[in-house]
Amino acid sequence: MSSTRKQYELLQPPSDGISRVKFHKSEDTKLLVSSWDQTVRLYDVQENRMVASHHEHKAAVLDIAFGNNCAFSGGLDRRLILWDAGCTHAQEIGRHEGEISALEFEHALGLLVSGSWDRTLCVWDHQATRDAALVRRIDVDERVYSISVENNILAVALAGRKILIYDMRRLDSPVESRESSLKYPTRCIRLMPDCQGFVCSSVEGRVAVEYLDGVKKSNYAFKCHRQPTDNNVDLVYPVNAIAFHPVHHTFVTGGSDGAVSLWDPENKKRLKQYQGYPTSVSSLDFNASGSVLAVSSSYTYEEGEKDHPPDSIWIRPIAENETKPKQKKP
Repeated sequence: MSSTRKQYELLQPPSDGISRVKFHKSEDTKLLVSSWDQTVRLYDVQENRMVASHHEHKAAVLDIAFGNNCAFSGGLDRRLILWDAGCTHAQEIGRHEGEISALEFEHALGLLVSGSWDRTLCVWDHQATRDAALVRRIDVDERVYSISVENNILAVALAGRKILIYDMRRLDSPVESRESSLKYPTRCIRLMPDCQGFVCSSVEGRVAVEYLDGVKKSNYAFKCHRQPTDNNVDLVYPVNAIAFHPVHHTFVTGGSDGAVSLWDPENKKRLKQYQGYPTSVSSLDFNASGSVLAVSSSYTYEEGEKDHPPDSIWIRPIAENETKPKQKKP
């Protein structure tokens, strides 16, 4: 897609809160969307067209994931649904005892990981028969809030600020267990593309950049997604979403202030702040080539019930040099 095009809004967005937007691993124009309106939607962002929309779930859909030739969804009805490549046929492949809060697919191993508020992680092989689909169930200490998978590494953010790191080839026990350096509950965790560490965000306007054991780099955290008030006190917003650029490994954050910021983790600098969106940024994702950023603008109810703008999904073309980290001065 051309980077000279202006940002535009997708037609036919969900009618209730947007929980996740997720691009296909290799097909730049395919975007999967989950929503509190109980739908899973597939879009072609280049044509600005909804390809499919289905109400297979009986409650809000909290997360989605693309598989190698399929897609998955899960949410408040506790059911894990497998979709064919065009999202036209659905099949239940398993259930959790609690609500499914997070999904990630490990493409090299062909395995899906689901996390739940029932304090378990489940690993699924969707190509097996229904009875053999569940490969492993892992009990954890707290509710699962967010998970991330990259190159056989699994990062899990739990309630109580606990973070677990697993090698997906050996799931008997985590290779690392630590407490987040952030003092408030974790909202999102994303592994770095090189798997040297991860970035996590909190409900209290902060982001932490942390490295795995053995990586000789210093952890750090910073404030963001805050707005000054007349009495010199910052209005603090949750940081709901994080996404890494697949080429340059810079990352974006989206907050309930309706802003998206681009960060350079190596140089510890903000590279850019994009114009404000109509309401909270609930999710965001780069496509496979990094030429497009999808942003969901969807009120996340930090201020309770109130009038708010309608839910929307924005497609922002990204210029080739826009997400490059700055060269360090000699």
